[in-house]
Amino acid sequence: MNATKSRKYVSAREYYAFKLQVRKKIFNIILFGGRLFQQWAVDMYIKLETMRLDWYSKQANQKVIHADLYQGLVDTVIAGESRGDRIGKRIVLPRPFPGGDRDMQHRFLDAMAIVQRWGKPDYFVTMTCNPYWEEITIELLPGQLPQDRPDLVARVYRAKQRSMMDLLIKGKHFGEVAAYVHVTEFQKRGLPHEHILLIMKAKSKLRTPDDYDRVISAEIPDKNKYPVLHDLVVKHMLHGPCGALKKSCPCMIDGQCRFHYPRDFCDATLQGKDSYPIYRRRDDGVRVRIRGADFDNRWVVPYNPFLLMTYNCHINVEACSSIKAVKYLFKYIYKGHDKASFAFEQDIINGGGIIDEIRQYRDARYISPPEAIYRIFGFKMFGVSPAVLQLQLHLPNMHTVAFQAYENLEDVVARPSSSKSMLTEYFGMNQKYPEARKLLYREFPKHYRWIAGNKKWQPRKNKRSQIGRLVHAHPAEGERYYLRVLLNHVRGATSFDDLKTVNGKACGSFREACEQLDLIEHNRTLDDCMTEAATFQMPTTLIRLFATILVFCEATQIRQLWDKHLASMSEDYRRTQSNEAALEQMVLRDIRDLLQSMGKDIKLYGLPDLVDADGSSNFDNTEVTEERQVKVDQEHLDLFSCLNNEQLAGFNDIMDHVTNQKSQIFFVDGPGGTGKTYLYKALLAKVRSMGLIAIATATSGIAASIMPGGRTAHSRFKIPIKLTDNSMCGFTKHSGMAELLKQASLIIWDEVAMTKRQAVETLDRSLQDIMECSLPFGGKVVVFGGDFRQVLPVVTRGTRAQITDATLLRSYLWQKIRKIRLSCNMRARTDPWFSEYLLRIGNGTEETIGDDYVHLPEDIVIAYTDDDEPINKLIEDVFPSLHTNARSREYMSTRAILSTENEHVDDLNDKMISRFPGEEKVYHSFDYIEDDFQNNYTIDFLNSITPNGLPPHVLRVKINCPVILLRNLDPHNGLCN
Repeated sequence: MNATKSRKYVSAREYYAFKLQVRKKIFNIILFGGRLFQQWAVDMYIKLETMRLDWYSKQANQKVIHADLYQGLVDTVIAGESRGDRIGKRIVLPRPFPGGDRDMQHRFLDAMAIVQRWGKPDYFVTMTCNPYWEEITIELLPGQLPQDRPDLVARVYRAKQRSMMDLLIKGKHFGEVAAYVHVTEFQKRGLPHEHILLIMKAKSKLRTPDDYDRVISAEIPDKNKYPVLHDLVVKHMLHGPCGALKKSCPCMIDGQCRFHYPRDFCDATLQGKDSYPIYRRRDDGVRVRIRGADFDNRWVVPYNPFLLMTYNCHINVEACSSIKAVKYLFKYIYKGHDKASFAFEQDIINGGGIIDEIRQYRDARYISPPEAIYRIFGFKMFGVSPAVLQLQLHLPNMHTVAFQAYENLEDVVARPSSSKSMLTEYFGMNQKYPEARKLLYREFPKHYRWIAGNKKWQPRKNKRSQIGRLVHAHPAEGERYYLRVLLNHVRGATSFDDLKTVNGKACGSFREACEQLDLIEHNRTLDDCMTEAATFQMPTTLIRLFATILVFCEATQIRQLWDKHLASMSEDYRRTQSNEAALEQMVLRDIRDLLQSMGKDIKLYGLPDLVDADGSSNFDNTEVTEERQVKVDQEHLDLFSCLNNEQLAGFNDIMDHVTNQKSQIFFVDGPGGTGKTYLYKALLAKVRSMGLIAIATATSGIAASIMPGGRTAHSRFKIPIKLTDNSMCGFTKHSGMAELLKQASLIIWDEVAMTKRQAVETLDRSLQDIMECSLPFGGKVVVFGGDFRQVLPVVTRGTRAQITDATLLRSYLWQKIRKIRLSCNMRARTDPWFSEYLLRIGNGTEETIGDDYVHLPEDIVIAYTDDDEPINKLIEDVFPSLHTNARSREYMSTRAILSTENEHVDDLNDKMISRFPGEEKVYHSFDYIEDDFQNNYTIDFLNSITPNGLPPHVLRVKINCPVILLRNLDPHNGLCN
């Protein structure tokens, strides 16, 4: 208790905390209760929480809460909450209630304000209580187990947690900490655990894999060298067993461990790309057997050896600076306790649609004895540094004034403090002190301290500072929103009227002042609104905000706003879809639904064309019409007469199934040059000449371009980028794409050997679905082709076994496929030795130099003389008479120079562009690093690099120059990868 402010009574929480104390030579029957003690603890805390909730539920107190919310002193967490027609339809659980949704959202916003100031977190540490700590076990009474004494568990855990925070912050265990956030949570089984996010100062940040290895390990240590550490890792840091070892493990979802164990072996740590690093896990032969299973380094949860040995409990340490969507980290730690949302139909009818936040919280509450004790003791469950000050935002004379019910209102109004607020005193400081006028409202807490009791700002005398955060305002709130815009841009305002004065002219409203300052006219206001919201709001909220801006804010340059913020609005969808065109459609459909709910039509706003929700365009037969319009050349019809015996046998077999509508899967197997593409063209021409639909696809764009009407398989079938064993294509039964596939008599997929089997299986499941037929591919005639001697599917950091497992050969479909083998090399008839040589290489029978190299014949090698001449000769050989043939589509699309390194590709392209006839156009990229608060990378450096999937900084193009698109811009018109 505070000695300076003595009280006659203690609170209920203080009384129960008093009853739980251990006193020498005084018998405390509560501590001997065992399970009854646990029940007592839960009952007493529920009583405390219920009393608080009951107070908030009272109608008189709800009016106070509504006044607080709608006058702008707390965040408008729920979009549209400030609308007058919603007042009284929601029973609010306010922010001061710890653990409520508004409280967690408030803390999340504070954390994001810290990120805006200091950058992304560098470490994510999770510490879990060990109920068998010596400090707990030695205090147990005879016959007791740790679960019988939740008071000991809570106290010891709190002491350990504070000790570790001191070690990390004051002890600088990982280096100097610029800012941190920590949250105490409780597992379903009751034990507490801590989530800690650390943002390090520049000199203490992890920058290289060696830095990661210095502080984080994911391996079982040598038992002879480090016996204590070895035992602790085995005891606390091994995940599982799960997966094939134990399919009933709680971490298993859809047959997969949600934590992705066991991980792959890895000889060296790799930095993550929008993910945690891939830590070093060497296959060093170390094995341990516990919990009935054998464990190796693949099962180790990343840890810091010193922390593990110091605290003897599960402490997971992750480097998280490479994660882009940092919002999800903070949203995770501020998710609150487990809850469920439910309602009885009769309650909804009787309540008239009232949303009772207090009842929702109470009905879905789960609490364990350790949490009950932890809260009864009053231990802090949240921590943040530096502190974040929530800056009040209100219109003139709209701030909240506290007074007692018996006070005379005239006296209350006349009281000097009644006219003061955080915002009005900010104006007052600007009137008195010239140095204060250099600051924005949000910058004020860095230099001045708010004295709440005296309602005044006071200059700071020490180096400690706060981060200021203006409470959020929704655009639909009108003047309050525009007031916030002005406060974010105007320095040194001395009053509300001063804010509305622009160039000596008084404006009639805050909105008009924004317009005069060009904060609205050029979309800057709305852009800032979306940009700021993107730092802490989830994508679904951003989409709703965007729809609100369209309807209520009279936005100009809507398309620019859309283009800039599409990435932020589509973050949720990026977890399962990386195709940009598909992402855009997903967001557009969400916005369309929101606009329809607002009585608006998306066509009014100039946004990109919307495809129907089923994945097709507004004209269901567009795909069918376009496919029927593919031209059949006579030369392709004449190919039939030139087929060799192997090709002819395959042609007749396939056409027999097409004409008789018999289901069958074919695989045309043959080395390069045996006429696979020749056969495809003959089949396509024949089927299309019969008035039937034949779909031509290939794994690569180059192979697809050779076939008439060809498209990449991923583009044509809308196959997801991220594939699982249960993936489905991105179209539905009633879409135009589904109709095209239903009418198709033949489907060809070339270079399938390069495709992961999951992609083929995805098409199989989707065709069975739309055809309502359990036969493979819904009973369609499907022709695959390829050569497994050539390039196999790309598996990132995959072993040979993993790459082989990803091929069609390992699919359940392979045994159902009829093989058509082509062996006669049509391309090298005059040089049979060369075709045999290629076969020997493909079959692995050619003599090798070492394990990976073969000797090339001299007549196909261009000898190196200098950096230019061999390349020029290669270009001449592949592209002879370039000036004459540059405008020929057939010429340019049937030849290419391949290289194993991207940098060599860039050099070759530069030389080719220089040789290509015509006027050159040059485009430059604008490069920057997201969230580079320290400006660690110069523009010159950024311009010098070409990340995977992006064009070079200097893009040189000429008319008729071939271009490979990295995105599917307009698949219907062939603008696709």
